[in-house]
Amino acid sequence: MGSLKGSLGEENKGNREALTFGLFGLVFLGLYWWLGFDGITFSDDVYYMLAGKEFWTGDFQVNDHHFSSRWGAYIPAGLMGLIFGFSPQSMSLVSLLSYGLSLLLLLKILPKGNSPFILCIWFVTQVYFLHFLTKVYPDSLLVVCVSLTLFAAVIRKDQPLASGVLMSLALFFGFISKETIIFLFPLPFLLFYVDQRSKMGNWGFYRSLLLTGLALSALYLGYFWLNFGDPLYRISSINAGHYISEFTYADKGLGAILERLTITPFLTFVERNYWPWLIFALPGLVWSLKSKSGKGFEIALGFLLLLLGFWFMSSTLDFYNPIYLNPRHLIILIPPLAYLISLGWNFWNSSNSWKLVLTAALIFGLGIAGFQQDFKNAGFLLAFIPVIWLRKISLQYLLLALLLVLPGLFSVYYQKQTKGYDQFISTFTESIQTAEKEEIILVNNFVYFSKDILFPQKNQTQNWVSIEKIDSLRGYPPQQLKVMIYNYYLHAYPKEAEDVRALEKWLETEYQFTDSKKEGLVEISTYSKVPH
Repeated sequence: MGSLKGSLGEENKGNREALTFGLFGLVFLGLYWWLGFDGITFSDDVYYMLAGKEFWTGDFQVNDHHFSSRWGAYIPAGLMGLIFGFSPQSMSLVSLLSYGLSLLLLLKILPKGNSPFILCIWFVTQVYFLHFLTKVYPDSLLVVCVSLTLFAAVIRKDQPLASGVLMSLALFFGFISKETIIFLFPLPFLLFYVDQRSKMGNWGFYRSLLLTGLALSALYLGYFWLNFGDPLYRISSINAGHYISEFTYADKGLGAILERLTITPFLTFVERNYWPWLIFALPGLVWSLKSKSGKGFEIALGFLLLLLGFWFMSSTLDFYNPIYLNPRHLIILIPPLAYLISLGWNFWNSSNSWKLVLTAALIFGLGIAGFQQDFKNAGFLLAFIPVIWLRKISLQYLLLALLLVLPGLFSVYYQKQTKGYDQFISTFTESIQTAEKEEIILVNNFVYFSKDILFPQKNQTQNWVSIEKIDSLRGYPPQQLKVMIYNYYLHAYPKEAEDVRALEKWLETEYQFTDSKKEGLVEISTYSKVPH
């Protein structure tokens, strides 16, 4: 009787800890989303937000642009906009929901005896993971799709029918959000192999998985067959969307491909601050794969599939071109990594051999950071070594929390200082309101690209011209010009400097300067035509 009460007490304590730290994680994410919003990225997120808005207002049609078929990337975001208003922050609420649900799912399947604090603190603090919490990108939605897939894999023995349906839905929704989810497509086959080897069978899970998957695939392929005459239209549009850039490798020769497959992943993981997550997940990964029991084995398999996919997958089926390791894409590694870190934390804490392995791996990453002359990152990695060797758990947890939380908070300050987004919006809005009705206004290319989401009233931007289109004004140059330059381009879009120089040269020969003002990162100048 006493042992039963003791076990129930331990279980209740574990549940309270999971609830407490789960609540902490949700509050932290919510506050970061609310206070850490630093605006849009002036890139693909503009397309997704506009598509989401147009979908819910009835103005959107799927076309040959492969983003238009990523329904999961913009329909949920558009729904948030419909409910709360079509502002960038309101629409990014879908990312917060994705992260929050993922955290709860991971806590739900965390085995007793493993720290919910460790899982939560590693889940909510990676800087790129947090950066895209306030953005509208499909990668943020894939976070919950990955978590749901792994959750379904873990519970498949206890709830075979429901987990089969859930895994099919998660993979399907992930695929219609972004194709990266295909890295997890082999997971059901690996699970089937493992289950048959262990004589588990578990046929209910695989039947529901297969039937649900076939039904969803038939609907998906049938849609493209009926509307475009080709059930594989989606794949064709992805291949057609491939283009040569600084982030492609096949066009640069075998040497570039080999470098991408050998050196670049390590440089990227260190430079983009994924290295500590990967290193501290190692003990949990190894233990899970060796034991093939508990709830870590499925998570470990899922993580390895994601890692191998990022490392070796091609961006096109026409030829081999390894995908670019964009730090935004890598955020879907965080759910399995945080789980594996929590799973292995007690394991390595009681093993000096593992402590030496972790220390050596951190020193290796420190060496890479030093080679890149990234001394701030080197210091960050160095600070984790005392975490490994501290014997007092309370001090270890305190130092760990400071190390993980402070960079995320500093990134908010850094982004706001670097971007000056709020002042940019207010300054542009004020200038638009005081502009003459027919006044031509020249703006940065990336600002012009984003005008419909930033300033949705058509009369606000109808006289805007992007600086790359100044040739359109040469034939009939206006008598008056206003130039509004947002100097954030120097940080985010340095290639626009060439267009800025071309603009300045043209203005020097055709116009005379009349007035200017500077507000933060925004420079507004007016010019009058030089009489000839």
